[in-house]
Amino acid sequence: MSNDLSSNLRKLRLEKKLTQEQAAEALGVSAQSVSRWETSVTFPDVLLLPGIARLYGVLVDDLFKPSPKGYENNALRLLAIYERTGKHEDFIAAAEEFEKLVKAGTATADDWRSYGVIHEYMMTTCMKKALSCYDRAMEMAHDTDSEMYHRILRQKILLRCKIGQAAECIAEQKHTVQSTPEAAQAWVDLAHAQHVGNQHEATLNTCRTALTRFPQEGLLHVYAGDACRALKRYDDAFTHWEASVRIDTKYLDAMYSMAFCREELGEYGKAALLWEDIAHQLEARGLEIEAQWPQEMAEKCRNRAK
Repeated sequence: MSNDLSSNLRKLRLEKKLTQEQAAEALGVSAQSVSRWETSVTFPDVLLLPGIARLYGVLVDDLFKPSPKGYENNALRLLAIYERTGKHEDFIAAAEEFEKLVKAGTATADDWRSYGVIHEYMMTTCMKKALSCYDRAMEMAHDTDSEMYHRILRQKILLRCKIGQAAECIAEQKHTVQSTPEAAQAWVDLAHAQHVGNQHEATLNTCRTALTRFPQEGLLHVYAGDACRALKRYDDAFTHWEASVRIDTKYLDAMYSMAFCREELGEYGKAALLWEDIAHQLEARGLEIEAQWPQEMAEKCRNRAK
């Protein structure tokens, strides 16, 4: 193993086109030390190994393997580490290195591919973690907070639809409605699944059926309005959204939908008023950070209205 280390240190240094003096300066040691490592006279202190591996673009383990191959750059080396550990901090380290290459304008096609790969891996990890968190949250709220339980469920449905599970979500919620047709939230959850699954006519039909049973369920009006907007039935959309605002001022979903729709219709003055109202309501609740974006949207709409 010691011979492997010595020969690897020399081989990797030469592959990086570094002199012993340059390697020594980068590592904070003397050129004589580097020479002794490469001739098996002495060996690097264990605390120096991570820095040596980083300088030569390999993993620490690779220093002791027969004929290691160095990575083209430190970003690819850190990607390999992240692939092995899956740790968030290793993702951050690798992403920062790729970003340095991008900013320097030296990223190759393979660097861009690898930059995408690391985000794909993290995306998969984050989605699994999100679903796990939602399951845990739903378990906690199941018997204690029905409103929170269904709020979490709808968030989980949204994520599942984003990853191609819309049909499964809609089927599950239809089954729930058939099993518990007297439960208003079951209908809301079905409408939500159909909405985020882009089944606009089905969403509208579900909402209208449910509203005959639960006329004071504000979220049903929100989803009905959103479905009408997608179907370009704008008058019906605003009728539903306005009904939602009258029924329940706790949620601002209908107001957001109205503001976006006013912009879509080119009615920027009306959109600005809606964004301002949303911002004021958020500020009144002490949500100053959340209020910043609707304030910016209001300003943008006012400028476009001039």
